[in-house]
Amino acid sequence: MKTATEQFYCDLNGRIVCTDHIGAEASAKLTGGKLPKVITTSLTRWEKMTEQEASEFSELVGLNHTICESCRYN
Repeated sequence: MKTATEQFYCDLNGRIVCTDHIGAEASAKLTGGKLPKVITTSLTRWEKMTEQEASEFSELVGLNHTICESCRYN
């Protein structure tokens, strides 16, 4: 399962994405390998999910692959 090695962020509307799909404004704040707990953009606020939260969500909804909405539906 990808949730063990990948980092995910959840926004105020409940959207969950990986760092590759978080958007340009938030991605700019991830430069240098930093993964802040909270990223505030002009549109929303992203909160970093812990590995445990990502795993629990994956089990809750029955996913055996990534929980990133963009990766899943593309």
